[in-house]
Amino acid sequence: MFTLFHVFVLAGAVFGLTTGLSVGAKFFGVAGGIIGALAGGYLGVVIGRIPERLVLRSLIRHLKAKSTAELRAQLHSPNCLTPNVVLLELQSRGEDIRQELPVVLDMLASEDVGRRGHGWAALTSAFPELVDRIRDYRIGDSVDECRRKTEILKQVA
Repeated sequence: MFTLFHVFVLAGAVFGLTTGLSVGAKFFGVAGGIIGALAGGYLGVVIGRIPERLVLRSLIRHLKAKSTAELRAQLHSPNCLTPNVVLLELQSRGEDIRQELPVVLDMLASEDVGRRGHGWAALTSAFPELVDRIRDYRIGDSVDECRRKTEILKQVA
């Protein structure tokens, strides 16, 4: 899934690379251009990640203020856009998130491709040990195919 945050990182990398190349080449020739491009590209990626980190920090602060019951209710809501972050917050509180696996499996088998993407993010971050069992799962597959592939995990849940 390609998000706005990826655009920021990509734009930062391209801008940093081109700026570093031109400044480095202007003052230090070809070698300076190469070094400047590498340094500028790296710096551009670092700067491009700042918006994502700020949003994530804000989201975590928001979730920490909620009760465990509120977090579970949010996770069960079809409007939950960050189930992986909610699950990780529950886990950080010492909660057993294993009981929430059926919710994630429902997301993975959803008719909505975006919802399946959220389910995949939740599975890979909160239940990484289960990912190998459905390595061939693709969120863009047909609904029937996604449901068939998640059946393996329903035995675990």
